Amino acid sequence: MKVKRRLLSIVLALSMVSAALMGCGQDNTTTPSGDTGTSSKPTTAVGTKSTPTPEIKNLEKEAPMLAEKVAKGELPKLEDRIPKASDVMVEPDVISLGQYGGSVKITSNDGGRWSWGPYTEQGMFRFKQDGSGEVEANVCKNFYSNADGSVWTIELREGMKWSDGEPFTADDVIFYYDHCSVPALNADRTAVAVDSPDYYNCFTTKPYNCYQVAKDGKKYWAKFDKVDDYKFTVTFAAPKPSFAQEVAVDNKWMFLPKHFYKDFVARKDGVTNDPTFPLITEEQALENANKAFGKAWTSYKTMGKDVGYYNWDYAIVPQLRSFIAVKDNWNKVGETYTLVRNPYFWKVDSEGRQLPYLDSIEVLIINESEQAVLKATAGEIDLFSPASADFVTVAMATKDTHTIYKWTSADWGSPYTIALNQTAKDLDKRKLFQDKTFREALSIGVDRTVLSATLSNSEADPYQCAVSEGNFGYSETWAKKWTEYGPGRANELLDKLTEPWDRKEGTYRKMKGTNKDLEIVITLADASQHGDFISLITTYYKKLGIKISTKVDAEESKAKLNNDVECSIERPSVSSPAIRPDDIVPMRNFKCWTGLYGKWYEDGKSEKNGGIAPTGDMLELVNAYEAIRNAVGPDRNEIINENVKKIYKLHEENIWIIGFLSASPSRWIVNNKVKNFPKTAMSVDEFRFASMMRPEQLYISEQ
Repeated sequence: MKVKRRLLSIVLALSMVSAALMGCGQDNTTTPSGDTGTSSKPTTAVGTKSTPTPEIKNLEKEAPMLAEKVAKGELPKLEDRIPKASDVMVEPDVISLGQYGGSVKITSNDGGRWSWGPYTEQGMFRFKQDGSGEVEANVCKNFYSNADGSVWTIELREGMKWSDGEPFTADDVIFYYDHCSVPALNADRTAVAVDSPDYYNCFTTKPYNCYQVAKDGKKYWAKFDKVDDYKFTVTFAAPKPSFAQEVAVDNKWMFLPKHFYKDFVARKDGVTNDPTFPLITEEQALENANKAFGKAWTSYKTMGKDVGYYNWDYAIVPQLRSFIAVKDNWNKVGETYTLVRNPYFWKVDSEGRQLPYLDSIEVLIINESEQAVLKATAGEIDLFSPASADFVTVAMATKDTHTIYKWTSADWGSPYTIALNQTAKDLDKRKLFQDKTFREALSIGVDRTVLSATLSNSEADPYQCAVSEGNFGYSETWAKKWTEYGPGRANELLDKLTEPWDRKEGTYRKMKGTNKDLEIVITLADASQHGDFISLITTYYKKLGIKISTKVDAEESKAKLNNDVECSIERPSVSSPAIRPDDIVPMRNFKCWTGLYGKWYEDGKSEKNGGIAPTGDMLELVNAYEAIRNAVGPDRNEIINENVKKIYKLHEENIWIIGFLSASPSRWIVNNKVKNFPKTAMSVDEFRFASMMRPEQLYISEQ
């Protein structure tokens, strides 16, 4: 009776929200592309551009707070702060002209550099706001390649400056590439072996695949060459037609201010005649950094990752971002981390008015999700994307002051999944995990309607781990495959795969030819994760003779790299495998389900370091991905589309990751005072989530 009353109250609450929001016009859905399956590009409707709003009468070219500084001689004139007229970027995604001033409040936890970062970041290239998956120039003015994509030319904006007023030029890009992001290279531009005395890692500690190509079984790093201050080339040893797209995903901020970092990077190239980049040791660089940043790093490697990779954390680092930090308190719980407009920001609206419109973005650092929800419910948060369980609460409380916007989700179903390591160390388990009928038994052995009632207040539908409805690649057959509850058939399938089981209470099946219980160990990074979900599936699988155990490992990600995780809860979130394949193709070993297949690919298709060469459909995934990556010429789009569909079909046939419920839409609850918020976009990591709202075009108005 209690469950019925609870569900009834939820239904009533949802009805009230629906009624309250009726006619708001913001419950937007994906616009069909009209394509029946010949395009790999997800197409999403975006807010229609409108004429300048009537209330904007004062078309000043810069924010009053900056004009005051100019008048006092504290800041150069606007024309001396932004690129020359022919090179300045006119932001095409501004919905309507805005007014200067005000701020918006958002929330983040104390590890939230990745949550607030997209509000400010600016990549060399960026994905278009329309969800097409196409990239366009952003920091750069223009980019193009030769016929096969082996040589790329990037043109920068003349007169563009860092946030400290220093010029941004090709030197900043080449400095970053040659000295901060490339490990030690041989003369042929292959990487020096790790065990070589000449080896050193890149300053940022992360080598990027977007700068490498495979040829004759080896990986070669690109070569950057300066043409002039505002033009450089990138040359590959083999065609790289997807270079710009890969950079937009992998290393969008492919630059650092050389004038600032020259004292913190120990140059390794042996060049001694560059007065703009003094030759210093790692010890000297570490000492300089600790003094400048007020830190106590004990190793050059740690310092390099912090100030090179996570450079936006530090207020003293010059940026190209739209908003910049004023102090380094982004990880201080209870404080407000303030990001103020960059006075040298290089974008303008259609009237030549410098962006951003807002004075600042205020980030409230809150670790407890309940506290964030309380503040959102009180109307104190201007831009809030609630968890599904909190949506009704916040939406009802703020229905008079906020508007709901629904963005497209790229998630393959809900977060509740079972990903079985296809190269599990236990060979008996590996054989089972690789058997499609075993995965079918696991899938149909759980009643998804009960999961939905418990985990999503009955909002979610039974759903496989599959492309969400409305996105390219969606298939109803795939979405519903193995989702109907069938414990009888599940037991029949398992009876053929295991030793006979007498179904006695408290006993479990034995794996074929062994006396070992059929046990699946789920690794979690935190003991508090997914408790209700695990409890439910434990109950269902016990009825099938399968034992579920959990293992907590704070370094779960490292355990996956070492193939020490046999089962994980991980959900793909992918706009398209043509853009970001690593969630759904075994090209890296950071996902549980791909295991050592990913290691094999990442090591250049080698088994020398423990990788395992895939076969069958797993190998077909790799082949399809490589066909996408290597596609050139007039048939390139056709080849890409064909192989994107092939990757999806392979997942549909195999269900390597078992899903249970449908994905929740990505919903934003936005203060009505905040203008120019896009009606819809695709919320996904490769598009950088909040970056799709183009925060520099947001503005505040009481009207």
